[in-house]
Amino acid sequence: MMRRVAPLLVLVGLLAGCGRAEPVVPSGPPPLAKFSSVEQLNAAVTTRENADKTAKMTISGGVDGQPDQEFYGVGVLRLDQGGASMQFAEQVQRPGAAPAEVTLVVQPSAVYLKPPADAVLPPRKSWVQLGRYTSDPFYRRFLPMAAALRISDPQTFFARYGDAVTITNSAEEAIDGARGVRYDLHADVAKAAADQPNPAIGQALRDSLAAGLTTVDLTIWLDESHRPLRTLIDQPLPGATGRFKLDSHYNTWGKTIYIGPPEPTLVTQQ
Repeated sequence: MMRRVAPLLVLVGLLAGCGRAEPVVPSGPPPLAKFSSVEQLNAAVTTRENADKTAKMTISGGVDGQPDQEFYGVGVLRLDQGGASMQFAEQVQRPGAAPAEVTLVVQPSAVYLKPPADAVLPPRKSWVQLGRYTSDPFYRRFLPMAAALRISDPQTFFARYGDAVTITNSAEEAIDGARGVRYDLHADVAKAAADQPNPAIGQALRDSLAAGLTTVDLTIWLDESHRPLRTLIDQPLPGATGRFKLDSHYNTWGKTIYIGPPEPTLVTQQ
């Protein structure tokens, strides 16, 4: 009888060993949700931005190969029913002169610039309203910047280009130390112009086509709550050499911010 005990104990030990759980290796956080359709992406960003309404921003960019076109600024964004408004204090390069400090206000239907202190303006005027007929080279440089700022906000981009937008790529990618998802977006300007129900935006799109702008590419990074972390525009300038770049970073969403036009008596036209 004793000779049978040892094999039995060995068998029990083997069975007990088979029942041991393997050590659990901690896994990383689950992947962030990615949207496969523009409609889903637009809805998520619009809902988030409409809840937060405001953000602080930093911007940088310029035109490749033209150091005198470089700029850097800090400012704020506000989203209202009428669209996106932005205000920036910027440092800009000038050919043959020291860098200058300017203030740029971009509203849905107007662009205002407070030029450098050495700018020559009419008496008692300190702001310039910029538009399609602005001819001064220094002031004209802010028009593509203002146009790019308007569409760099994802909600405004989707509203402007509608069904002409496609997602060409997406991937989880950290930005500014936070987890995020990058979306590469592509818009067909001709299709957007044909489909745009807003007459003013439709005309602006047709003007862009006439100037040679046929496509627009925007890259956006969203955090896990679908807030924009960063947007990037990097594409050729229509009718000119070089590429225009606008790199925008967002933070501090949801604070009280007011952005309004300058006092009308202080504004002159350019």
